[in-house]
Amino acid sequence: MAKMNARMMRTKMALEVAAELYTQRMFSMGNVAAISIQPSSREEQFPGVLMGINGDLMGGMKGPIEVGKKRVDVAFINPSAVVTMAYRGKGFYQQKLPLRALASFPSWDKMVFAVARDLKIKSLADIAARKIPLRVSTRPSGIDNTTAYTVAQVLGLYGFSLAKLKSWGGRVHETPRPTSPERLDGIKSGKINAVFDEGLHNWIEEALDCGFEIVPLEARVMKKLAALGYRPSILPAGRFRGLDADVPTLDFSGWPLITHSGLSNDLAYSICQAIDLRQSVIPVDDDGPLDMKKICRSTEAAPLDIPLHPGAKKYYREKGYL
Repeated sequence: MAKMNARMMRTKMALEVAAELYTQRMFSMGNVAAISIQPSSREEQFPGVLMGINGDLMGGMKGPIEVGKKRVDVAFINPSAVVTMAYRGKGFYQQKLPLRALASFPSWDKMVFAVARDLKIKSLADIAARKIPLRVSTRPSGIDNTTAYTVAQVLGLYGFSLAKLKSWGGRVHETPRPTSPERLDGIKSGKINAVFDEGLHNWIEEALDCGFEIVPLEARVMKKLAALGYRPSILPAGRFRGLDADVPTLDFSGWPLITHSGLSNDLAYSICQAIDLRQSVIPVDDDGPLDMKKICRSTEAAPLDIPLHPGAKKYYREKGYL
């Protein structure tokens, strides 16, 4: 079977959870873009649920707002840092949102800024100071994209933006996903001499093989980003072919399954039970199968900096996972 991409994986996760709830005769399922789960009968005690799957509808910066405002009950959001930011009411979010976690699924990743070695860039500040007309491959513009938002925040702390880069002769090649053939071809041909992105396992080794290097982020910048909700991290030497030294950068891990504080304890409990019952068929972006003890606590591959919903915590404790 071909490896699932992130969108397919999150969708299957949500569908398996919804399917188990349906199997237990608690709900009937609705549409596709966001799974609408309704009581199986008028006598059923559980309320209806709208479960956002992922992608453009719920995967961007606005996803936590939809949940916090109770327009969506349950959603996958990537990365964990965005959920932390929303919970704190920082950065993109004008107010603290009453978010709670049901689980945090693993997806180890980092945000990196890779440039051609022959440009001799030692800090992102060099790009602005020298007005280097980079040819950058990155994700689609628009602040609702979590990757684009993160790139913009980092570059802003170094005194420039992608718009400024274009004003001094640079080019920005937008790609919808890290695995874009245009990106990989551009790296090999030299059409691209910088990549600002996550999803590292899809492109970083090809870039390093073609003479790219990763620019480290300075401690002063990391401190400001940490205040928003990002986690300073290290991309360790040896993690990828051609990476010979540790590189300080931002963590971009985790697929938290979140809800709002108003979700009933019984329903939160049932969702965690559904995950448990379906754990053998729920795909995870990890080295091994889904581990219930990992998804209810903060881990390297799935940081968790917001509280668990009380109903979720009750389930995990009863089962001995916490």
